[in-house]
Amino acid sequence: MQIYHFTCKGCGYESKLPLGSSDLDQILTDTNLDYAEYRLFICKKEAKFVHADIQDKEFEGRCSSDGSDLMEIEERFPLKCPHCNNDLVIEMIAPLEEQT
Repeated sequence: MQIYHFTCKGCGYESKLPLGSSDLDQILTDTNLDYAEYRLFICKKEAKFVHADIQDKEFEGRCSSDGSDLMEIEERFPLKCPHCNNDLVIEMIAPLEEQT
């Protein structure tokens, strides 16, 4: 799993979200209930990025704050700010356990 830091120089929007699977060697099985796969979504009503574990049984594809439908970002990286539609600066940060 990697942490992505999204910033917009136009409006000041900023977000840090963990994306990817919880362990690259991990696979989804009936006995591995800890498997997590976080993907990036946009909540259009709130104009913000959110991440969600799509393997979570409780994941319904809705924004947790207002219940609106989430739209998955199909691109590897979103190119535009959800607030003002300007270009984003995207920085990948190593997870804490990898930083030494």
